[in-house]
Amino acid sequence: MKYILLALLLPFLIFFKVKVYITYVHDGKDDDLSVKFTLLFGLIKYKIKVPVLAIDDESPSVFYKEKRESALGTKEMEEKFTLHRFLDDMKHFERFVKRVIGFHTIVRKFMKKVSINEFYWKTLMGTGDAALTGSTSGFLWATKGNIIGIMANYMKLKSEPKIEVVPEFQQMTLKTSFKCMVSFRIGHAILAGIKVLRHLKKGRTLFKVNTDARRDMNV
Repeated sequence: MKYILLALLLPFLIFFKVKVYITYVHDGKDDDLSVKFTLLFGLIKYKIKVPVLAIDDESPSVFYKEKRESALGTKEMEEKFTLHRFLDDMKHFERFVKRVIGFHTIVRKFMKKVSINEFYWKTLMGTGDAALTGSTSGFLWATKGNIIGIMANYMKLKSEPKIEVVPEFQQMTLKTSFKCMVSFRIGHAILAGIKVLRHLKKGRTLFKVNTDARRDMNV
């Protein structure tokens, strides 16, 4: 019955909204990150959960366990995210952006269609020094305020963001809890993807023409 309903609603999916729930909690040495996607009033769900996130002592890398849940089942995996992998991914992304003409414009137009329905970010911190704790908490307030300003400039704020910084002057500690829910229509995401693919082809053609021109000049 569930799949029959999905088949009937398939042509209308572009008008439905995808809701993305992001939750992150850091309590001392423990981390818990989860990202959940829901569609059709929760009929379709996909969840990524990272219950373990730690620094590897043997190498400059981050070790994490990942659990993915969907209608197709549950999948668990363990990975290490190294600095080399991060730099390599950044290089690939940089090359991709250069080949997509107007990439920033496409992303900016899509982000204008994204709504922030909930935003909560609380941080409790202490450095062990009262003066340093006071200045650090002020820096955190300013940083969070700037982040909200950037989000308000690029996306739609449907509710008032709630941020909090609690200084702990008596001890060294760092705890933070973050919760965010954003939504956008599938049609807008599909349209942005089509634009990226179309401009990617143009960028490849232009890149090839410029390369051939340079080769001709060097002959």
